[in-house]
Amino acid sequence: MKTKQQIIDDGREAERLLKDTDLKRFLTEIEQDCWLEFKITGANDSDSREAIYMKLRGVEMVRQSLRAMVDNGAIEIKSK
Repeated sequence: MKTKQQIIDDGREAERLLKDTDLKRFLTEIEQDCWLEFKITGANDSDSREAIYMKLRGVEMVRQSLRAMVDNGAIEIKSK
C-alpha cells in the first residue's frame, strides 16, 4: 500500500504528464492513427475493428488513470 506522500507525489507527477505537450501529442496521434485504421477496415473485419477499439480504450485508460492519480493526490493533500 502506498503512503500518503507517495500518493501525493504520484498525483503531482501524473498532473505533470497530463500537461506534457509531447505526451498529449503522442496520445492524440495514436488515436488519430487508430481512426484511420478503422476507416480502412472492411465492414465485416470484426477482429481488426476490435483490436483498434482496444487500442483506443488503452489510450483512454492511460488518461483516466493519470486523472485518478491527480484526484487521489489532491484528496490526500486536503486530508493532511
